[in-house]
Amino acid sequence: MHPSVDHIHSLDRRITNQGDALGSIDVSNASPMQLWVPTERIGFHQVDVPTAPERKWSQLIPWLLEDRILQPVEEMHFIITGRSPDNQLQVLAVSREDMRHWCRVAENSAVAASSMVPDYLALPWEAGRINVGWREGTILVRSGTDQGFAASPDMAWAMIDRLIQGADIEPRLSISIPDQSLVPEHLVQMADINDSIIDWEFADIPAAPNLLQGEFRPRSQHSSQTSWLPIAGLAVLALVLLFAYLQIANSQLSKQVQQLEQQLVSGSSKLFGTGNIKAAGARDLAEQRLSYLFAQQQSLSTGALAGLTALDGLMTDCGCNLVSMTADADKLSLVIDNGGKLKAKALNIPGYQTSITPQPNRGAESIVLTLISSAGGGR
Repeated sequence: MHPSVDHIHSLDRRITNQGDALGSIDVSNASPMQLWVPTERIGFHQVDVPTAPERKWSQLIPWLLEDRILQPVEEMHFIITGRSPDNQLQVLAVSREDMRHWCRVAENSAVAASSMVPDYLALPWEAGRINVGWREGTILVRSGTDQGFAASPDMAWAMIDRLIQGADIEPRLSISIPDQSLVPEHLVQMADINDSIIDWEFADIPAAPNLLQGEFRPRSQHSSQTSWLPIAGLAVLALVLLFAYLQIANSQLSKQVQQLEQQLVSGSSKLFGTGNIKAAGARDLAEQRLSYLFAQQQSLSTGALAGLTALDGLMTDCGCNLVSMTADADKLSLVIDNGGKLKAKALNIPGYQTSITPQPNRGAESIVLTLISSAGGGR
């Protein structure tokens, strides 16, 4: 929706008429509005273009105008509106106090001011014509696209005379004023005069010059509601990046699991001598083989094989040669060459009964050593 238009004086009058009713105004629901402000409170100046970079002009302008302004420049608000035909910078100057007052009036009227424009620009303009308007005891004058002023009637008529006298070609003069008697006679004779007054709400307001710049730049009506959008955008971006990272990490993890499963299957095939098996079957197979090996280890500590383990210490220094061996659960028989030294030893093996039988057909030193487990019942 296009912002509405009104004059700051109209808002000020409404506030005065409302009085204590101002307390009920909800400034959070302020309506956007473009505002005309009194031209007589604004100074119009031209300065030479500074030699400094353009980004520094706004800092230099106050000091270039210091000698032309009665108030301290620190108390003034300056805006650059463009360049004149002779290549000078056009500058508007208004006191910060006036700017703050107009902003308060707008706020107290539940208005979100989007622009503040000098009100002489509400007058029409065409080349070769000076247009004059009226606002509550003040004469407004527009003499060019950007040239104009506002003053009391006496001062304004004198300044209009100077404009006419200084022109190479006498300009036409249009005057809109409710009381024609206020116009000097010599101007009445040369002017087109009517009694219309400016309707501020319907006057075409230009986009520039807009005094709401710099420290007085308006905050968007929706800025408080949308200030979270950049943060929300970053949060969404962070979530997207996190999701992408998790997807990549999950993909990499899946590949690592597949590699480990392949290694498990390959290792199981080599270790257990099996063909191709699935990863899930490799674990079952490993558990079966481990159980089998554990059972074998347990069997080494019982039965006849335990006797062989005990006999190992006795045979270490005898120079014997083990030729063959037969065994069942409780009995172990060993054919030994060069077993003479074993004959002379007292074969005391705990848990076993031992006997030695010569084998002369293999040689004088050949024997059969038999170990029978005592737990086996002496078979």
